[in-house]
Amino acid sequence: MSRFTFLRAGVRAIVSSVVLTCLFAAGAASGLWFYPQVFPTATDLHDDDDHHELDHVESEDHDGHEEEDHVALSKQAFENLSLRLGHPETGDYWKSILVPGKVVEIPGRSDLAVSAPVAGVIESVSVIPGENVPMESPLFEIRLTDEALLAAQAKYLETLTQVEVAQQEIERLAPLFDSGAVSGAKKRELEYAVKQLVAKQATSLQELRGRGMPEDQIERLQRDRTLASTLSVFAPKFVRESQDTQCTATGYSIENLLVHPGKSITRGESLCTVAYHEKLYVEGTAFEVDLPVLKRIAHERWMIAAETAVDSHGASDTTPLQLELLRVDNHVDEASQTVRFFMELPNEVTQNLVDEGHQFEQWRFRPGQRLHLRLPVERWENQIILPIDAAVIDGPNVFVFAEHHHDEDHDEAEQATDEHSADHDDDHEHEVFIELEPVPVRLLHRDDKDVVIAHDGQLHDDERIALNHAYKLYLAMKMQAGGGGGHHHHHDH
Repeated sequence: MSRFTFLRAGVRAIVSSVVLTCLFAAGAASGLWFYPQVFPTATDLHDDDDHHELDHVESEDHDGHEEEDHVALSKQAFENLSLRLGHPETGDYWKSILVPGKVVEIPGRSDLAVSAPVAGVIESVSVIPGENVPMESPLFEIRLTDEALLAAQAKYLETLTQVEVAQQEIERLAPLFDSGAVSGAKKRELEYAVKQLVAKQATSLQELRGRGMPEDQIERLQRDRTLASTLSVFAPKFVRESQDTQCTATGYSIENLLVHPGKSITRGESLCTVAYHEKLYVEGTAFEVDLPVLKRIAHERWMIAAETAVDSHGASDTTPLQLELLRVDNHVDEASQTVRFFMELPNEVTQNLVDEGHQFEQWRFRPGQRLHLRLPVERWENQIILPIDAAVIDGPNVFVFAEHHHDEDHDEAEQATDEHSADHDDDHEHEVFIELEPVPVRLLHRDDKDVVIAHDGQLHDDERIALNHAYKLYLAMKMQAGGGGGHHHHHDH
C-alpha cells in the first residue's frame, strides 16, 4: 500500500472525530435548554407548594375558620375510653419514698399450737382446716391410754372416799364425845386423820392437773366417782388486750390439722395450729440510707401509707391505710444490706361462709400479702395534684387535656358553615360529643401515682379536665391533625 493511501485514511479518521464531537456538543446544549421546561426543579416545586399553602391559608382565613389543636370524641369513643372528667383540686402533697412491705403474724400472739395434754388415741376430730371455731369449743376426743393418769384418778377417788368415811365417823361419834363415853383422844386422832387425808386429796388433785386433766373432767370425776376413759381437747381461751377493741371474729381459725382418728399420740404432741388474725404486723424493708427518714418519721410521728397491689394500680377505691411506725429493727441484713421496720395492722373479717355447719371467715389482710409502703419525706402545701394518667409528657413539654369551649363568634360562624354543609356532613356532625384541648403546664414532681402541677394560672378550678388516658388523647389529637384539612372536630372521632 502506498504512502498516499495511509494519509487519506488518517484524514478521514480526524474528520469523523470532529463531526462526532460537534454532534455531542449540540445534543448537550439542547438538553440544558429544554430540561427545565419539561422537568421542573426541586426549587420550583418548593416555590409552588409555598404559593399553594399560602393560598390555602388565605382561603381558610377568608372563611373565618382557624385550625386549632384539639381532639374531638364521639360518645362511643368517650365511653370506650372510660374517660373521667373532673376539676383540678388543690391540696397538700407528701413527697414520699416507695418501699416494699408484707403482712406477717405477730410472734407468740397470732399463731398458736394445740398440743395433746395426755397420751392416748384420737377417737374423733370435730374440725376441718380453715374452719373458724369459737373459743373453748371442742376440737378432739382422745381415748386415754396413759397409765399414770389412770392411776392418779384411782388414787384421787380412793383418797376422796377415805376423807368422807373419816368425816362420817366423826359425825357418828359426836354424841359420845359430848357425853364423855368416848375419850377426847379418839376424837383428836380422827380429826388428825381427816387433815392428812385432805392434804393427800389436794396432792392427788394437783397431780391430775399436772398430767393434763381438764377442770371440767376433774369436777365430773368428783361428781360421778367414775374413772374418765376419754378426754376432750378444747380451743384455747383468747384474752383480748383491750376491752374497748371491737372484735369482728368469733374465735380461732384452724390452720393445720396434724392428726386423724385412730392415730396414737404422746403427751405434748401437736394436734393442730390455730390462728387469730385480728391484729397483724406490717414488715417493711428499707435500705440503710433510709434510716434518717425512719428516724424523722418516728420523731415527728408521721403516718406511713400502706397500699395493696390493687390499690397501687388504681383498680380499687380503698383509701390507703395510715399506720404508725412501731419499731425499727436493730440489725442490718448482711446479704441485702436492708433494715426491717414494723407497724401494727388492724384487720377485719370481710366475709363469712357456712358449709354443712362449718363456718369460714375471710380476712381482709393475710400473712404473706405484699404491700406498698410510702415513707413521708417532705410536705408540699397548696399544690395541684392530679393522677399520673392525667398528664402526658412529650420531651420537655407536659400537657393536660381540658374541655374545649368555642367563643360566640366562632360558634356562629361554625353553625353557618355546618348548615351550609349539612347535606354532606350530617352523618358526622351529630357524632361529636366532647372536644378537649391540650393545656401546657409546668411539672414540679411525679411519682408512680400522682403528678404535681405548678399553681401558675394555667389550670382553673372551674374548668373540667381529663383525669385519665391523657396519652391516648394525645395520640388521637396527632392522628386527627395528620388526617388532612377541614374541621377535625366534626369528622374525626
